[in-house]
Amino acid sequence: MMNAAPPTDAKAPVPPPPKEDLRTKVPRWLIRAIAVYTAIAIPIIVLAVMVGSHDPAAKAIILMGLGLVVIWCLGCGSIMLRYAENFRGWIARWNLRWEWKFVGGATVFALAEEVVTTSLTNVVPPFFGVTSAQAHITASSNYLIVICFSSVVVFVPEFVGWVLLLRRLTFTPNEVFLLYGFLGTTMEASINPTALFAGFWFFVYGLMVYLPAYALPTRPNAVRPRWWHYVLSYIVPLACALPVVAADTLLARALGITLWH
Repeated sequence: MMNAAPPTDAKAPVPPPPKEDLRTKVPRWLIRAIAVYTAIAIPIIVLAVMVGSHDPAAKAIILMGLGLVVIWCLGCGSIMLRYAENFRGWIARWNLRWEWKFVGGATVFALAEEVVTTSLTNVVPPFFGVTSAQAHITASSNYLIVICFSSVVVFVPEFVGWVLLLRRLTFTPNEVFLLYGFLGTTMEASINPTALFAGFWFFVYGLMVYLPAYALPTRPNAVRPRWWHYVLSYIVPLACALPVVAADTLLARALGITLWH
């Protein structure tokens, strides 16, 4: 006797979604925690300076910092998150090695971020009766000098350092965001120690590399990072940048270019 056929409306059981491990959860939690901290700390700091300080340069600097948070971290960051899949699909169509795509994409985002900071340095100080030399968040009011002798020229070898890491290690996009954000925060702290407590520098630097990391293809030879690889993620990009910093400093002196910091 043949078995009765199952009802036509019977549905196969849907397998549960794969569980996230701590390596996936922790970076996302940390990013959210830094975002919440920044959202609380920045308004308090801005209000304290704008109300309590009589220094127009300090007020100009704090508003430039606020502008950077609103325009780059919040505005551009929201757009990047919204169109992350579009970016990944678009970049996949480029007939280039992923290493070139990563460095090129991160460099474009770094150049865009410096458009924001240099514009703020030029626009905000005059409203407070001071010059950009007195109040600034870039090393110059000249965009080309900023990117060639202060910022992007240093970032590019750091991006190359990240390529060396990503060839062998499967860092997640959120991990790349946090790890490069931490390096950027400490670099800013070498100029102004308060950057360590600002929080938003994680987003300033992390957003430069997030989408390029999100668009990475599968690398068959890459393995899951171990704890010491997270230490290397700080050392390797920095080691790649230091020779460039030294050479660029000598070139600036030879050309008579003076930076504000």
